[in-house]
Amino acid sequence: MNFLSPWFLAGAALIAGPIIAHLIRRVTRERQQFSAMRFLQESPPRLSKRSRIQHPLLLALRCLIVAVLAAGFARPFLRTEIPLLPGTGTPQSVVVVLDDSASMQRAGLWPAARKKITDLAASLKDGDQFVLFVASGGVTEVISRETWLKTAADGRTDLVRTALAARSPGWGPTQLDSAIETAVIQWEQMAEATDSTARKKLVVVSDFAAGARIAGLAGLPWPKNCEVALETLKPDHVANAGLQWLGWAVGPEAAPAAGVPARNGAPPKAVARVRVVQSAGEIAPVLSLQLRDARSDRALGPEQTLTVPPGEAQVALVPIPADAPDGPLKLELTGDTENFDNTLWLVRPTPREVTLSYYGAHSTDDLKHARFYLERATAGWKDPVVKFRAMADPAPAAVPAAANDFAVVAEPLAADRVKTLRDRLAAGGFALVLLNEPAMVETAAALANETGWSSLTPKLAGAGAQPHALLGKIDFQHPLFSPFADPHYSNFAGIHFWSPQSLLLPAASKAAVVARFDDSSPAVIEVAVGKGRLVVWGGEWSTAAGQWVTSTKFVPWLQSLFERSVGGAVRPSVSEVGDTGRLVTGAAQWRNALEAGTTYVNTAPAQPGVYELLEEGGVARLVALQVPAAESNVMVVSPDDFEKLGVPLRGGAGVAGVADAGRAPRPPPGTQTSAVLEGRQKLWRWLLVAAAGLLAIESLFSYALARRESGAPAPT
Repeated sequence: MNFLSPWFLAGAALIAGPIIAHLIRRVTRERQQFSAMRFLQESPPRLSKRSRIQHPLLLALRCLIVAVLAAGFARPFLRTEIPLLPGTGTPQSVVVVLDDSASMQRAGLWPAARKKITDLAASLKDGDQFVLFVASGGVTEVISRETWLKTAADGRTDLVRTALAARSPGWGPTQLDSAIETAVIQWEQMAEATDSTARKKLVVVSDFAAGARIAGLAGLPWPKNCEVALETLKPDHVANAGLQWLGWAVGPEAAPAAGVPARNGAPPKAVARVRVVQSAGEIAPVLSLQLRDARSDRALGPEQTLTVPPGEAQVALVPIPADAPDGPLKLELTGDTENFDNTLWLVRPTPREVTLSYYGAHSTDDLKHARFYLERATAGWKDPVVKFRAMADPAPAAVPAAANDFAVVAEPLAADRVKTLRDRLAAGGFALVLLNEPAMVETAAALANETGWSSLTPKLAGAGAQPHALLGKIDFQHPLFSPFADPHYSNFAGIHFWSPQSLLLPAASKAAVVARFDDSSPAVIEVAVGKGRLVVWGGEWSTAAGQWVTSTKFVPWLQSLFERSVGGAVRPSVSEVGDTGRLVTGAAQWRNALEAGTTYVNTAPAQPGVYELLEEGGVARLVALQVPAAESNVMVVSPDDFEKLGVPLRGGAGVAGVADAGRAPRPPPGTQTSAVLEGRQKLWRWLLVAAAGLLAIESLFSYALARRESGAPAPT
């Protein structure tokens, strides 16, 4: 018998209370006087040499109640050693989940994992079933149930040994919840194919780093007669320092590092922002950061030395020297015993450029036309970078088409320019037509390659008043207005248009009405022209024509339109292994950018590095993949976390290996912790029930004795 809170046993000393109470002889309370007593002389009472205990059975009962209560509050439990896989005659359905995430790259983990699984396979009987999964960013079946059963009994150990010898730890995140859920599904398939009464065993072999994902286990339905064993692997080195990517520093954050000159005295091209984390438990070594050219491995600039205390993190700003190449870079952390997370691959984002071709003989200082507002609204954009080009300015006769040419048409075009611009639209360009006069309707129809468009003047506010309109119905699901779909930003009622110009579209038109004026006439339409898009806005962009160019929605709407013309919103160029969905949304091909002669493949890379991403439409760009940041957190997760999520840790619930800093060492594999055993047995409940029963018996016994001594009959 063991106790989780043995200090409560001191309460057993209260047994002395009932003993003392029973040793005290009671004086008769009622005295009966009679006449003969007057002739007797009073004498003092004679004391006996020994005190006789009154009612010993009642005393024993009361002492037992105190002892039972003290034992119950001490939370007793029975210490039992439960073997991982006891050898019984009952068939077993064993599923092993092997963690091959990036943290398993640490020295000593992978050989220990292979040995544990091989020894486990060798201990199974002929009628047992065995399945092996590996988990790292996904779940892969290495040995299936069918393969295990087809293999002769004397060759199954070699089957497992060969399968593990051909594998090595990967670079993905630790997703134990997905792997364990897959194991539960595998159990159900085993039960359907064989005896459903077979003992279900799940053995998870991992380093159980704190960065592992286990939240998905909450609410997972567990089958009957199943148990989970956690086998923790111990690395050769406990401490680990990791390097994590935070992004490119901008604004005030870049100021300290921006003042550090490169070797040639020029200011840095950019500033990389990284975080260095140090696990707890050992003295932090002196670490250093070195920036290198990813292709030639040439050092760029001096090393940066830093010291990170155990269990803490430090943010470092690394300037990119002015003489650094424009290609990919890498940042190395040295001084650490484990190198799996000590390299970051850097790809500086390349701003997308778009040429804004403005068709209109308007001055840049003319407040009555859109050029004035377009130049100022697009100035200073980081992505896309807008280069303004006025087509009415003196220029060569043949203006070459830009790669990303966005046309804004603010005056009627001649037939030759209409044809040239329509060809660019068909090839994938974008154009915006402003209906600042009725003649612009013909130009818009010609660019859309349609006929039958006519001008429609909205209703007047009153006799002799100027046309006045508001935006009424807006399609917030359309890309033109989707940035304002949130109810906090969808209010356009305060924007007035004093010179609106609407359209009357024919029934056969392919144009989509995106927004309407309050009289239901079209205000903004979009029509597909080949691979490109033509947007028609019903009015001029100026303060004389309305409040649109001075509203808070003008610049966001304009930037969203330009981003759409160059392929969409800005996408990151850096992500983690196993999370390539942040880099590309559709189909794409990948190629290693640091190895010559490599070809494109359709599968996403499974290891860190720099890759060339070829998206739909033939657009290629460089991206970088890093080790998942959570893998740097190598402190051991507590088995209590699995217990709280409902995992049935009955067959080896202990987590062995490296203990957390400041915690007591965990018991070896195959045993259960004291808290887990006590929490499962809950013997204190039975002791409290027994104490309550004894207390009821004591009450009845005391009542009966009191009635008997008073002469009253005992209750039946």
